[in-house]
Amino acid sequence: MGIANAQRTLNHIRIITQFISQPQYKDVVPVFGVINEARMRVIQRDLLERFYLEAYNIMRSIAGTGEGNGPWMSVHDGFEPLDQWADFMPGGDRIMLDSHPYFVFDVQDLSAASEQTKKPCTQRAAVFNTSMAAFGMTVAGEFSNAINDCGFFFNGMKLGARYDGTFAGYSGPNGGAGSCVKWMDDRLWSAAEKEAIRQFALSSFDAFQNFFFWTWKVGPATTWGNRVASPLWSYKHGLENGFVPTDPREAVGACGGGSPWKGPLPASKTGGVGAGTIPASYSAARSWPPSSLMGVPNAANLPTYTATGTIRSLNHAEFTGAPVINAGNGWANSTDQAGLYVPVAGCSYPSSAWGDAVAATQTACSGAAATKRAVRGRYALPRETGGPA
Repeated sequence: MGIANAQRTLNHIRIITQFISQPQYKDVVPVFGVINEARMRVIQRDLLERFYLEAYNIMRSIAGTGEGNGPWMSVHDGFEPLDQWADFMPGGDRIMLDSHPYFVFDVQDLSAASEQTKKPCTQRAAVFNTSMAAFGMTVAGEFSNAINDCGFFFNGMKLGARYDGTFAGYSGPNGGAGSCVKWMDDRLWSAAEKEAIRQFALSSFDAFQNFFFWTWKVGPATTWGNRVASPLWSYKHGLENGFVPTDPREAVGACGGGSPWKGPLPASKTGGVGAGTIPASYSAARSWPPSSLMGVPNAANLPTYTATGTIRSLNHAEFTGAPVINAGNGWANSTDQAGLYVPVAGCSYPSSAWGDAVAATQTACSGAAATKRAVRGRYALPRETGGPA
C-alpha cells in the first residue's frame, strides 16, 4: 500500500493547505510541516524527495508563490546531516528545513550537568548556521533540556532507559541501577544543577536561533507521586521551577562568536524575487509517482488509488453563543476542483494501512491505468517494518 498510502497523505496535505490558506487563517498558521520525522533510512532519499516535491507542487498550486500566498512548507531532515540538504529543491518558494537535534537517543553522557551546558553550542551551532547560509531557513522543530534519556515512559511504556542500563539493546555507558530516579524528580536537583540546565537551555536557544521546544507541558505521572516525572521535557515546569529562562532573549550571545550566521536570507528564499523557480531538470528527475519503491522494482505492480473522489473540506469550529463570523468554507482556491484520491471501484485493497496482503484470488488496481492485476506474492504489498510497541 506504499503508493496508495502516499496518495491518501497527499489528500490530507491538500485539504489542510486549502483551509489554512484562507484569509481568516493564513496569518495564524504561517508554516505547514507536511511529514513529521520521515524515516528516510527506510523510505530512501529519492522517494522522500519525490514525495516532498509533489506535496510542494500541490501546496503552491493552491495558494500561488510568493510571500503571503499560503504557508511556508516545512520538511523534516529525516535525521540525516543538515549539509546533505543544501541542494534540496533549488529555487523553491518558502521551504523550511526542520531538524530535531536531540542529544539523548544514543550513547549517554555521564558527565555532570555543569559540564554539558555548552554542548548545543559546540555540537550544533555551526551546523545550523551553515545550513542557514547554504539551504535557507533551518529550524529546530523539536528539542528539549534533556541531557539523558530519563523520564517516565520516555522511551515507550515500560521500556526503560539507556542512562540507567534498563533499555534493551543498549550496551553503552550508563549510570547504573536507579540513576534515573534523580533526573525524574527535579526536587532532588541542587541549585547548581538547576542553573546548569537553565544554561543548557540558553545555549540551545542561541545555537538554533529558530526553534520550538518540545514540549510546553508534561502532565503529572499519577504512579510516580503525582509529579512531573519527565521534567527535562516540560517548558512550563521548568519556568515554574527555575531551570528554564523566563526571557528567551537572554540567550543572545550564549554561544559566543564562534560561527555566527549574519543573514539576511536572500529574497528568493523568503517568497521574494526568484522564489518558485525550481529548474525543470530537477523536477523531471523527481517525477511522481516513483517507478520503484522499497525493493519493488516496478511500482506499477502496487495498488494505487484514482483521483476521482468528491472534494471534502475542513469545517471551522462552532461555539454556542459566539458571535457569527465569516469563518470561510474551508476551500481557499475554488478553481482547484480535481478529485481526491479514492479506491478504484471494484478493486480489493489490504484491510489496513500496513498489513494484510491481498489474497491471490483478489485483485489490486492501478488508478492511473484503471487496470486490475492479480497479486502474485507478498512482495507486491510491502509491510511496515516495525514501530513502537
